[in-house]
Amino acid sequence: MEELLRAAKVLADFDCLPATDGNFSARLARQQILITRSGIEKRTLTEAGFITADLSDESPAGVSSEWPMHKIIYHGRPDVNCILHVHSPGLTAFAAAHKLPDMSILTEAAMAIGEIALVPYAQPGSEEMGLKLLDASSTASVYLLSNHGALSVGGTVTEALHRLERAEFLARVELSAAAIGAGVPLPQQDLKGLIP
Repeated sequence: MEELLRAAKVLADFDCLPATDGNFSARLARQQILITRSGIEKRTLTEAGFITADLSDESPAGVSSEWPMHKIIYHGRPDVNCILHVHSPGLTAFAAAHKLPDMSILTEAAMAIGEIALVPYAQPGSEEMGLKLLDASSTASVYLLSNHGALSVGGTVTEALHRLERAEFLARVELSAAAIGAGVPLPQQDLKGLIP
């Protein structure tokens, strides 16, 4: 719980959580997760903003409207123990344009984010969104939800948070670089030395 509250503060400070947008969850046990309640501000999140839910439940009362997506991801990716979904300005701009940021323009991005996948549009809150996400990639660290927002996954809350922060920073840098020309990709031989 403390790690999710910390993640909410970091993401709020990074302007990734407008109004009541976004939702977070973390696996507590194989079939049980902690997930944010529906319709709450994440910038002022407290322990009362979470519900413990069983992944076998169809629709637990009070959980985030994105429950179906979280449930499908946890079932489809046993490696995932945390999901952070935000509507951050940089990544959401790329999601709205149906484009991926270029990880080759920043060393830290190439080294630390992993795969970013673009997910075709699906109705928010639908099971289809979770299914399309897994179809887009079963190994990505960060997903761009077309015309919607961004989502990161990780084995821990900290891992998911760092991936999301780095991806959002990359997106903002690329958009800023475009205003003065364009980001210059690193040569392939230099990238090979960076990618784990």
